[in-house]
Amino acid sequence: MENFKKHISLCFERIERKLSIGSIDNWDTKDFQILSDSVYKETGTLLSISTLKRLSGRVNYRSKPNRSSLDTLAKYIGYDNWRMFLLEMEPVNYIETQRKEKSWKWFIYVIPILLVILAISIFHFFENSTTIYDPSDFKFSVKSVTTGLPNSVIFKYDASMIGEKDKVEIQQDWDERKRVIVDKNDSISTSIYYHPGFFKSKLVVNDSIIKEKNVFIPSNDWMATIETDSLPIYLNNEDFRIDGELSVRTESLKKYGKDPFESKTLVGFYQIRDFGGVYTDDFELTALLKNNFKSGNTPCQGAQVTIVSEVGPIVVPICNKGCISDISLFAFGERVDGKKNDLENFGVDYTDYVQLKCVSKDQELVIFVNEEPAYSFNVPNPKSKIIGVCIFFEGTGSIKNIKLTGNAREVYSFGFRG
Repeated sequence: MENFKKHISLCFERIERKLSIGSIDNWDTKDFQILSDSVYKETGTLLSISTLKRLSGRVNYRSKPNRSSLDTLAKYIGYDNWRMFLLEMEPVNYIETQRKEKSWKWFIYVIPILLVILAISIFHFFENSTTIYDPSDFKFSVKSVTTGLPNSVIFKYDASMIGEKDKVEIQQDWDERKRVIVDKNDSISTSIYYHPGFFKSKLVVNDSIIKEKNVFIPSNDWMATIETDSLPIYLNNEDFRIDGELSVRTESLKKYGKDPFESKTLVGFYQIRDFGGVYTDDFELTALLKNNFKSGNTPCQGAQVTIVSEVGPIVVPICNKGCISDISLFAFGERVDGKKNDLENFGVDYTDYVQLKCVSKDQELVIFVNEEPAYSFNVPNPKSKIIGVCIFFEGTGSIKNIKLTGNAREVYSFGFRG
């Protein structure tokens, strides 16, 4: 078992180098979700977050890992299967040499012990073995009950065929912490969504994802929130639509019991909707924005524009020039860490509004800050539908205007006066 863990550890060292998102010892759930998505994209096999955590050693496990999971990891780092990976780690001639050094006399004593261990292992295997189910035997559907926030979603499912000892759960989105155990003999479960967005809900049996369904929760035009560790605080229109801008100010936060001078405060603006066919391979988003709050507990004046698509976000941060080490870009499954990359162009001066522009054309996404190219990503196929824009500020902030075009056609704008 220890040798197995050694080989798996070597495998994850290569995965760390491939993803370039830091040491796995510092990964959180989002990082494991990035790995899960990347593995699925390259191998066509879905490994759950919990499986990856167990394999990586972040969660303790006693049983020998599933061979198919190890084969998938080996394929992800460039090998045909796990056996081929082991052959590189432990060459055949070394293995054979080790075998020849063993005396045959040891077998007189070892064989009886091995037989006892084998008998015990077989007993526990059959006692604890998990049935592999066919996803087509299950039913899973979703339905939202309203168009505003909060929004309850009704999940209908049929998992009646699983065994009595099996566990069935429903997961709201990528976050495994939002799994809820449901009764296999029931058929309906409900959940509340407090944020707008595009989510992939999951029917999970014994920690394996059986089925996925999309949940689309639109916003009613622009909505603004104060983000908290529990539930968001929704702002009334008059508290963030000010002088023709989208703006949250200190006096508005204090009205809702939040003082940004006393503690860090994050505010968010959401526009989640069907824009009518705008895709990641051909679009342009322009936003003029400003973080207008700076104090001792929020010195970096962070702001972030997030373009939401059906397969994941495009995240573009800006901050004052001294804090670029703490920001990260993210797009198409690739994270660009400010601690390992030069993101100087995303450091800004907030004495005036800052223009952020994202232009995707000819399989390339170019990000501009104040009309200067700052970074670019390759745009993969297949294309993904864009279904929203979110903008966040540390403290307070304002959005003067924003425009989205697709295929050279304007599909949405705010704040532009003719």
